[in-house]
Amino acid sequence: MISPPAPVNLKQPTEVDGFWQRLQFALLPPHCLLCGARGESSRDLCAACAADLTPNRTSCARCALPLPTPAALCGECLRSEPAFDAAFAPYLYGHPLDLLLTKLKFGHSLAAGRVLAELWIAALANGARATLPNAIVPVPLHATRLRERGYNQALELAKPLAREFDVALAPDLLCRARATAAQSDLDAATRRRNLRGAFEVDASRLATTRPAHVVLLDDVMTTGATLRECARTLKRAGVARVDVWALARAPHRR
Repeated sequence: MISPPAPVNLKQPTEVDGFWQRLQFALLPPHCLLCGARGESSRDLCAACAADLTPNRTSCARCALPLPTPAALCGECLRSEPAFDAAFAPYLYGHPLDLLLTKLKFGHSLAAGRVLAELWIAALANGARATLPNAIVPVPLHATRLRERGYNQALELAKPLAREFDVALAPDLLCRARATAAQSDLDAATRRRNLRGAFEVDASRLATTRPAHVVLLDDVMTTGATLRECARTLKRAGVARVDVWALARAPHRR
């Protein structure tokens, strides 16, 4: 079972703190994106709001589902193993993390994305990391959704993680070949049907890079239907091991 993230040291800079960010904070002190209070050192997040984040302390090692008591696997993974081999999600999805994710996903807030990436890097660096992969594959958006939103939030979160841990970033290895209905309005069974055949692997790119172990990365893991379908597609194409990294895991919805 993957250990929970240690408390975040908001005063310890990470690789995502580039020159321009340090210059910005030198000229204008950071402020908390959640409550507006002064941030801690070089972070747009105050200590009080950081303390409100809920770690995913007890979870299924296979799918990161939060569990009331420690167990190797949850009931669903015992009944039907997912295509991915392991999952890491350091936080539970809920307030106030959901506000930061909404700012990134729908508010075009790169500052929120930077804070989320820093939290993720801290959790991974604090001993809660599984074996590093050969490549990180962000869950892709369909071209139509990408044009509407302007960017893929999973890719934006993956960039600093790949840079921090010196792992190849492979955003074009997997593509969303078919537009699907929004997953947020569907139950678990309908989500699975909605995603069948939705993803494809770029065979030429896979033949060139040949990663034996990849991590699928997404911002939130809800039922896991999207990540299961992505992992199934990669496994069928010949990838030996597929793990999942999500910043937050939601309790199971049926």
